[in-house]
Amino acid sequence: MEKMAHREKPIGKIIVLFVFFILSACSAQIPTDLVKSETESNEPQLIAPDQDAQVETNLELPNTPQSQERKIKIAILLPLSGEVSETGKALLNAATMALFDAYDPRLQLLPYDTKADSRQTEIVSNEAISDGVDIIIGPLLSANVKIAGRIAGKAGVPLLGFSNDYSAASQDNFILGFLPENEVRRVVNYAVEQGYKSFAGLFPEGQYGDQVRSAYGIAVNNSHANISTIETYENNAEQVFDPVKSLADYDRRRRAHRNEVRFLKSLNDDMTDEIVQKMNDTEVLGDLLFDAVIVPEGGALLRTLAPLLPFYEVDTEKVKVLGTGLWNDITLTNEPPLYGAWFAAPDPTSSEAFFNRYEELYGETPVRITTLAYDAVGMIAVLAREGIQQQETSESVEVNYFTRKALTDPRGFKGVDGLFRLLPDGTNERALAVLEIQKGKFSIVSPVPDAFPAFGYSLMRAALPE
Repeated sequence: MEKMAHREKPIGKIIVLFVFFILSACSAQIPTDLVKSETESNEPQLIAPDQDAQVETNLELPNTPQSQERKIKIAILLPLSGEVSETGKALLNAATMALFDAYDPRLQLLPYDTKADSRQTEIVSNEAISDGVDIIIGPLLSANVKIAGRIAGKAGVPLLGFSNDYSAASQDNFILGFLPENEVRRVVNYAVEQGYKSFAGLFPEGQYGDQVRSAYGIAVNNSHANISTIETYENNAEQVFDPVKSLADYDRRRRAHRNEVRFLKSLNDDMTDEIVQKMNDTEVLGDLLFDAVIVPEGGALLRTLAPLLPFYEVDTEKVKVLGTGLWNDITLTNEPPLYGAWFAAPDPTSSEAFFNRYEELYGETPVRITTLAYDAVGMIAVLAREGIQQQETSESVEVNYFTRKALTDPRGFKGVDGLFRLLPDGTNERALAVLEIQKGKFSIVSPVPDAFPAFGYSLMRAALPE
């Protein structure tokens, strides 16, 4: 890895604010004495794991005396070079923000460059364990999380990966990514509460589509609703027309419409002639077998798919269109075919202050998942602070700050994306809002719940019947 270098022109004084990251209302808050002023000498450290391997950061870190307390070493494994290095560096920036906001001089953040490469991930994971780290944050990619997780698990070191692939989770390693299972369950439950009973799905081929499809089947079944229609499509804009047409049962409905028009014409009276004229003018086809449909797609392909629904006579005034976290893209508020559609995501106002601070510090808009790195370090700071309280009441000199019991506290933690908790199976659960796409904005139609219910939800997967 490259040597750690400070920029020649530092950003100036770092404004230390109260930590965004607090425990939920039913949990203890971070004590205010954890947040120190700029003038105090002891500061948390961002250090390189190797004197010959440093990572550039936008923050000019002060040279301060070492604290006499035992250091808590936090490894952060990220692709700091290579094709996805910009995302890796953004995550490191966010983690650094949280390190300074927490202002615990015991905390050390040690960056390791995975280069988004399997072999390199294995090398730096072993280095981190050899360096005696207490906990690992990252890596970014699912395949790398699995590699690092196996190594960390054997060493008994907990790992918090950034993946949203549930297959990367285990009882020894946790994933922090926004899981489609959470998003699907939340939006389906809300739709059922609003009276929608028959569901359909239009799923992309591939791992993400399979993951959403399985979660959708479980969520609908658990809500005592039913699934009437399922279609899949290739990741190609030219290949989506037929699946949408088939989902809409367009050909059969069109034939039925024409047959009805011909029958009414054959009656040859004034009243039916008027009805026929209206049917020809509107060309509205008969009702569908479903009243809600999920389209777990994003970006350009969603912009191709969305207009095809009304084109093939899926009346979005009657059929509620649902989405996943891929829809958490403000540019979709410029897409009229999606107006009125629902998806589940964190309350957008909860992370607004974080994104504003990041942009002010680093002069660029962060990628959406940078909040995961901030929340990971913030959670570690909370548990480290609670460890001090344990040590004060314990006869043991050493305290394990990051036990499974502590990490899976059922009350959860409140980060910049709202309330979340780590589940015993290594996945996570988030308290999400349901948002509606409107012209120029997202509107909250169902707010984020204040607290989690008792454990009981399982991410057990089941294949959705064909």
